[in-house]
Amino acid sequence: MLRTALHWPLLALLVFGAAIAPHAQADTLTPAVANDLLEAYELLEEEKSAEAITALNRLMERRGERMSDFDRASVLQIRGSAYVNEENFDAALDDFEVAIRLGALPEEQQNRLRFNMAQLYFVTEQYEKSIEFFEEWMALDPDIDANTYFMLAGANYQIQRYQESLDAISQAIELAEEPERRYYELKNVLLSELEMVPERTELLAEMVTIWPDELQFWRQLSSLYLQQNEELKSFSALESAYLAGLIEDGSDILVLAQFYSSFNNPYRGARLIEREMEAGRVERTVENLELLSQLWSQSREHREAIPVLSEAAAKSDTGNLFFRLGQAYLATEDNEAAAEAFEDALDKGGLEDNQAEAWILLGNARFNQAEPGDREQRRLADQAFAEAERFASTRAQARDWRGYIRAINETESRQASLEQEQSERLEAAAEERFLTGCRAQQLAGTTLSEECEAALEAAREAEEAEFEDR
Repeated sequence: MLRTALHWPLLALLVFGAAIAPHAQADTLTPAVANDLLEAYELLEEEKSAEAITALNRLMERRGERMSDFDRASVLQIRGSAYVNEENFDAALDDFEVAIRLGALPEEQQNRLRFNMAQLYFVTEQYEKSIEFFEEWMALDPDIDANTYFMLAGANYQIQRYQESLDAISQAIELAEEPERRYYELKNVLLSELEMVPERTELLAEMVTIWPDELQFWRQLSSLYLQQNEELKSFSALESAYLAGLIEDGSDILVLAQFYSSFNNPYRGARLIEREMEAGRVERTVENLELLSQLWSQSREHREAIPVLSEAAAKSDTGNLFFRLGQAYLATEDNEAAAEAFEDALDKGGLEDNQAEAWILLGNARFNQAEPGDREQRRLADQAFAEAERFASTRAQARDWRGYIRAINETESRQASLEQEQSERLEAAAEERFLTGCRAQQLAGTTLSEECEAALEAAREAEEAEFEDR
């Protein structure tokens, strides 16, 4: 990516910055050479690089050894520029190298060729040579711009000289008149490679103020804060991006919702997920629905959690979410629905450590539905507690429940027996009083009612039967 970004500006620099205007050297060039150079220069101006190269080749062949070092260096400098236009970088490097070695050009032009060669070595991925020529040029030219430092940083980066690259890119950022994004991005990469977390955090904090619409910078900043256990700053960075309308990815939204929960605002996290599910940015997967239900439960909004858990449980491969659904129903005192959810959980399976607890809670839900005297409902509860008794973790609790149910049943049996005896005694007393009244009427000669006659007859029969038994 770095190479592509530098490639075409480099060509322009080489062609228009390195080319020597023939009229500027006409006084020192051999006249015949000067004329041919002028022709080649005009061809370059017309973007006829190949024709310029042909003309310069003819000049070199024609003049041969008769050319002075200055003539030869000047021709090589122009031809090298033409080769650059043709993207024949190896040929350009050869010409520039010979031109420098001749040492005939003015020092300023010699140094410009070093700069051009540094760029060409970079383009051809010969990074160590590129660095060598950059440093030679920089030692002789005090006017070093930001882009040069950027290229030097890029060359060092390519051969994993990260500290040297960091030094160079820091200079580029300092010299740039306006913030250059590619400079900052390279420095960000380098700080990451060097594991300089605080420095990288500081850089990204600056980057989000310069480019506030770049979500990737907010994400990286949030991640770095989290890496340094600065959860609140991490949350603030992610929330800022969300409030700016930058976040549309469901995973980022879920992370933000979990942050709300961490900072004791699970209700806001639940509302966020619910809103984004409705908008379609967060999928209604089992995992996401489970998270939403957890946030509702943490908010003590159990009635909000129930339909979400119900949907998630139906989609899940195990009964664990039905188990949680049963717990939510218990929290709202809907024992019938809770019992059904626990039954579904046990039927679906996969509860592992929750299996024993599911049986206990199923027993609770069934027991809570039992009205006084409802032995059948308590029998169903006892069945669940009997299953829970098979597990070591719930054995003692299950036994207590079963003992409690037996005690209730025995108490009700004794109470029923006492009530029966009391009822029978009261009935016998009432019959005795009625019979006494009937006898009084008989002694008084009063006409007896059919009920009295029947009662007196029954009494005589009973007395006779008793007498016979004796």
